[in-house]
Amino acid sequence: MNKTLNILASGRDREELDALVAVIGEMADCKASCLHVTNGHTDPLHGVTSMPDVLILCLSANWHDDLQALAERPPASRLPVLVIAPDGDPQVMRLAMQAGARDFFTRPIDTEGLLASLQQLREDLVSQSGVRNELTVVMNAKGGSGASMLATNLAHAMCVEMGLSTVLMDMDIQFGNLGMYLDLVPERGLLEALDSVDDLDRVALHAYLMKHSSGVEVMATTHHQIALPGEINTVRLNKLLDTLLGTHEQVVVDLPRQIDLLTTTVLERASHVVLCMQQSLNHVQDASRLSNILQDELGLNSDQIVIAVNRYDVKNAVTLADIGHHLPGLEQVVIPNDFKRVSENVDLGIPLHEQARRAPISKAIRNLMYKVSGSRPMPRRGLLTRMLGSRHNA
Repeated sequence: MNKTLNILASGRDREELDALVAVIGEMADCKASCLHVTNGHTDPLHGVTSMPDVLILCLSANWHDDLQALAERPPASRLPVLVIAPDGDPQVMRLAMQAGARDFFTRPIDTEGLLASLQQLREDLVSQSGVRNELTVVMNAKGGSGASMLATNLAHAMCVEMGLSTVLMDMDIQFGNLGMYLDLVPERGLLEALDSVDDLDRVALHAYLMKHSSGVEVMATTHHQIALPGEINTVRLNKLLDTLLGTHEQVVVDLPRQIDLLTTTVLERASHVVLCMQQSLNHVQDASRLSNILQDELGLNSDQIVIAVNRYDVKNAVTLADIGHHLPGLEQVVIPNDFKRVSENVDLGIPLHEQARRAPISKAIRNLMYKVSGSRPMPRRGLLTRMLGSRHNA
């Protein structure tokens, strides 16, 4: 299965279909499209060549023909169905169950119940496919090495390239500005979410997230609240991380360069830590010390740590061999020096993938993405598949 739930809403009322797609579009881990059934067709999947993960069937007065056509489809093309019907007629419900309905809704639609049902379906399918939700930390080995740029573009690539539901989290509680990298201005963010963490569920969580047009979500820090690291309750932070990991396949954290109770709470839960550094003796020394702390004090394994050599210059006196000598056993990823392009994209709030997908720096970030996700590149999908979604088995 594709790691983002692909949903097709099918029916005869175009306005209702468009409204459903808009509601489902608020979920970071779902992608929705619609099929307007016209010209006398009764099959709600007429003309669909690549099956979605879930079908939402919006019944009309011709509900019997619609459900009968769905029930008569061969078993190989059966898929989970959520049915929206005009009323609770037992005959409608009975035939809907025969057609494979997993849930049944009447109009007016209970949107919260619908979203909860979709989320449960997604969890069931993810569980069957063996997908693991992971937390990746990106932090500077020395200040100003480019961790925020790298974290932003890594999260964006995970969402766009791999179809993973991804949230980007800014843990700089005093001077965080991660929203700027995607041209987003937060009204509520990390501190507000921590204040309300006891009441957060899958729906309420989205009030504290900003959604980029690519689908990646951002939990940023706002500038109208300030807190000291010692004021953050780590129990509440762990609850927030539990919620984020329970609703997203990838959580990418831009973590400040410091070792304290707050940062170690995140680091101890990391699947991978990306240490961003540049080619200088000071960077090498700080990266070496930080990697030792991660392994000796926090218990991370060497295969969980990736060294990202940012702004790499082959002519620099500090070579990759030098870095490898001082950071033995740690995998390296080279991020080419493209300072002008990166600066412009940060100022414009545009991810590198959107403006320069084929540039060497974009390819390097995708290489890093595959290393920390443990996945191989996926084949590119055609236009129809991207519109309607596809159903894959892991």
